[in-house]
Amino acid sequence: MGFALTDCDVQVRVEAVKYVRAIHGTALELATHNHFGSEIGGFWLTTDQVTQLKSLCEYYPPGERTLVDETIEAYLLAQLESVDADFLRAMLTFN
Repeated sequence: MGFALTDCDVQVRVEAVKYVRAIHGTALELATHNHFGSEIGGFWLTTDQVTQLKSLCEYYPPGERTLVDETIEAYLLAQLESVDADFLRAMLTFN
């Protein structure tokens, strides 16, 4: 299973904003480009790569780990919400 990374709005606390760029950059580095072929395209995160992304908080000082973990979860949730909307649009235009 996997999903393509898309532009999305990530809802986080003000003090967590500084982590979003690092999380997005790491997600892009972990993602596989054109994982399901060039016809579908995009940078895809699979379940194994999501697990790796979630371990990113381990590389931060103990006092920041909870906030980084919350930001990762918010990022993944925003990506999944975006996937649902994109999937529905694609299905509507496909038929």
